[in-house]
Amino acid sequence: FRSIFGGMGASASTGGRARPSRGMEQPVTISLGEAYHGTSRQLQSDQRRMEVRIPPGVKNGSKVRVAGGAPDGSDLYLIVDIAADPRFERDGDNLKTAANVDVFTLLLGGEAEVETMAGKVKLSIPAGTQPDQVFRLAGRGMPHLNKKDVKGDLFVKLKVQVPKYLSPKQRE
Repeated sequence: FRSIFGGMGASASTGGRARPSRGMEQPVTISLGEAYHGTSRQLQSDQRRMEVRIPPGVKNGSKVRVAGGAPDGSDLYLIVDIAADPRFERDGDNLKTAANVDVFTLLLGGEAEVETMAGKVKLSIPAGTQPDQVFRLAGRGMPHLNKKDVKGDLFVKLKVQVPKYLSPKQRE
């Protein structure tokens, strides 16, 4: 059946209407922060202006469909590319980062300020913590795509910051 009617631009499954093309693909680069919070982009096509919402939790290579967004009226697919972030490394829905902590806090215990995608938090550090030890902050990672209440974890590796100069009290 297809060999007879294949060149006519219609098919039995579309009720005689022309089958739309598969659509166009367009790369779009967003920051890790935009992937965390979600973002939008303005598209201009033949005197049409559209705002496209990119949901929180998208990953590299995710496709965001814009119905009828291509110049020929077919669907447009935005292919998401997430730019590298100097503070965080993404691993699925989990994030990895490092925090600088002075040697006294590692020895005696205390708190360290850790940057997350949603702001800074205090991390309790027990006495005797070793350099390069990793702490897990549950639910502080990337949101799961299409499940806004589910988030990955943030893994924080502690880096020792040794002071160059000590005060007399610190020497004591």
